[in-house]
Amino acid sequence: MRMHRFFVLVFALLGATLVTAKAAGGATTEEKVRFSIAAITGSYMDEFVAIEKGYHRAEGLTVEMIRAGGGIATQALIAGDLHFSTSAGSALTAMLRGAEIKVIYTNIDRPGYQLWSAQPEIKTLKDLIGKRVGVTSRGDTQELSVRLLLRKHGIDANSVIYIAVGFGGARLAALQTGTVDAVPLGAGDFAQLKQPKGHMLGDTEKEIRFAYVGLAVPNRLLARQPNLVERFLRSVIKGREYARRYREQTIPIIGKYTQRKREFNEFDYDSTRPVLTAEGWVPDDVLKDDVAMRAELIGVPVPADVNKFFDYSIAKKIYRELKTAGWEPTP
Repeated sequence: MRMHRFFVLVFALLGATLVTAKAAGGATTEEKVRFSIAAITGSYMDEFVAIEKGYHRAEGLTVEMIRAGGGIATQALIAGDLHFSTSAGSALTAMLRGAEIKVIYTNIDRPGYQLWSAQPEIKTLKDLIGKRVGVTSRGDTQELSVRLLLRKHGIDANSVIYIAVGFGGARLAALQTGTVDAVPLGAGDFAQLKQPKGHMLGDTEKEIRFAYVGLAVPNRLLARQPNLVERFLRSVIKGREYARRYREQTIPIIGKYTQRKREFNEFDYDSTRPVLTAEGWVPDDVLKDDVAMRAELIGVPVPADVNKFFDYSIAKKIYRELKTAGWEPTP
């Protein structure tokens, strides 16, 4: 079966995990929805809260949450093995290559990275010209963040050498051993290192915005089952608004999924909360820069109309209706 083949591929290639979060309770006519997350971190607390607070169940949905990297998740989305992917950035890159997908929601529009160098002679972004920057994989969010940061400071984004060095520990080891001259560090890295040695060259969280974490959906699902899309998105938005308001209640929910100590989950929450978008979408000027850089990165023409890749109308409708109804999350 196609879904079985997808699971095998995910587990074989990525060591991914499947979390089946079935809505408990008396409902008997629930629709099953499959969606992916790229990592078990606070970046997806809107999804975790939607499950734990029963917002999906209230919409008549049972969900299967699959952990898979953006590249695999996007292919599964195209094949119809997933209803939604939270890897909106990877989906956007696929759209530039012709994939029939749309981003309908952006929860985070600022990458939570700081660019650090362990080399004593590299103290500024200009010092990086001709040097090696380690990223998890070529063309990923880290590389995009570094490219946008360099361009913002008037530096040719192609003037540095990007090297794929892998996840977490491998990337930190590459920095510490001098295999690369700089790497973007995120919340998990800082939780592990406490205070990295060297120089911070730039803070992408403060300087860069793009369609980072959210929801991407196949165009065919959007056309054929708009009600399902709206119900799922409403659940997630409610989870998002709960998480934004209730720190002490949300941290244990994050911990249920990360299985890490509270200290880590507090750090994760506190570093994620400031980078959430105001209401689940980003303005056109940000989208234009995002699309232009991704197009340059993969060597395709910059499209004249970026709006064909995004449809925030459902998210905006949901927010209007929740405000009109006076809905507020309760702890």
